[in-house]
Amino acid sequence: MEFFNSDEAVSEVVGNVFILALTIVGVASITLLGVPSIQRLEDMADVRNTEQTFATLDSRVSSAIIGDSPMKTVNINLGGGSLVVEPNGTGRESYMVIKSVNNTFNITIPMGKVKYSLGDRIVAYEGGGVWSKYPAGSVMISPPEFHYDGKTLTLPVSTINGNADIAGKGTAVIIFEKNSTIVLFPNTTIDINRTNPLSYNLSGKVYVNITSDFYDAWADYARDLLYTGVSTDPANRKTSVELKVVPSSLGGSNPISYPINMWGLPGDNTPLDKWSFRIYSNHFNSLNWDIRASSPGNKRLIYQLTATNTYATVKAGYEDDGQGYDDSAETWSSGASFPIQGTAPNQYVDIDLLNKSINLTYTSVSQVGNNNGGSNNGAGCQYIDKISGSQEFNDTAFSWSSPYITKFNANKTQSLYNVTQHYLWIMAQSGDFFFNKCQNGENGPEPNSTMVLGYNATGTLRFLQISEYNVSVDIR
Repeated sequence: MEFFNSDEAVSEVVGNVFILALTIVGVASITLLGVPSIQRLEDMADVRNTEQTFATLDSRVSSAIIGDSPMKTVNINLGGGSLVVEPNGTGRESYMVIKSVNNTFNITIPMGKVKYSLGDRIVAYEGGGVWSKYPAGSVMISPPEFHYDGKTLTLPVSTINGNADIAGKGTAVIIFEKNSTIVLFPNTTIDINRTNPLSYNLSGKVYVNITSDFYDAWADYARDLLYTGVSTDPANRKTSVELKVVPSSLGGSNPISYPINMWGLPGDNTPLDKWSFRIYSNHFNSLNWDIRASSPGNKRLIYQLTATNTYATVKAGYEDDGQGYDDSAETWSSGASFPIQGTAPNQYVDIDLLNKSINLTYTSVSQVGNNNGGSNNGAGCQYIDKISGSQEFNDTAFSWSSPYITKFNANKTQSLYNVTQHYLWIMAQSGDFFFNKCQNGENGPEPNSTMVLGYNATGTLRFLQISEYNVSVDIR
């Protein structure tokens, strides 16, 4: 028998082995890489379907909770995930706190949630909204029952109760049943301070603090609302929403109190409807009182009131350091324009800063404001310095484009109404601001002095509507 040496035979065997090896590697790669990827895609699809189901759930449940229907049911495909009812007290708490800055009222509402989990993804119904949590953060799927239009905050908050859970494949049924409704605000039976319109003694701000695993998505939602200030505290899973308050006293006569807040002034060039004072004094001949304000951008405004036994005089001063030179000021004086009325010890003077009949004269070099306030000057004297005009720079009123004003032309005389509206409009362009007082010792208004301030506030809270809806949730 003859044997032949052949390289072709060896090559054929090696080729077959190589093909087999590639096949094994390919199958292993598909098993190790492809199957998990396919599974992840399936999980993503399941989570996306759950988000859509929860969004539908949100609209149906909200109509039931806030409306007249006592019960709603929603079907959900579990897709291998788990579904659980988590009221507060069973894990990571979620609740909403609504409070005034000085704790005139403080309302805490537990929210709880209905939570779906699959892998590292979570979808939940909480606070009347639907939220989806990723490893890197949270997003809102459907907005919560948190409605603010710049004047009224409406919070119908649902409190979730129940202890049901389910996991695996197939379809589950979520049952929502409204048990009770509690009106928390306004409600003077609970607390006499819970009234609308909101009271002046709230100190100007209301906070809505939300503690939640989805705090960052709550914050994003609140930032999209008008007239809100939003901050977050990731370490404590907390979002804080700040709302400014216009007091219910706006437009009425009230004792003068400080600061005099100018919050939410409208953006037009005549922002005020009313601003007047009735000043009582036992010694008008020594009256020397001013109110002064500063706004972002180094703008300052002072009104100063002095008097004799027969007349009172008003000065106004405005300064803007942004003009690029020192003493960039405009100063005005009314002369002896406001008569002292009544008889001692009940003498008074009425000062209407929107008076169209009383004129002020542009002087450019007057000093407006007290040098120092003695022992009873209040915070205002340290708040900003007095305003002094400059002979060198301020012959022309730089803040007025129309009319064009110099101390030499006819426009140097303007009504008190025009002057006040003009400067309040300028100050408001930089945001909210307030006036504080400055006076020489005891030479300010008596405690029974009053002020009327009125304007059509924008972006400021006037009314609160808060209700808690207790809801039982079951899963079958």
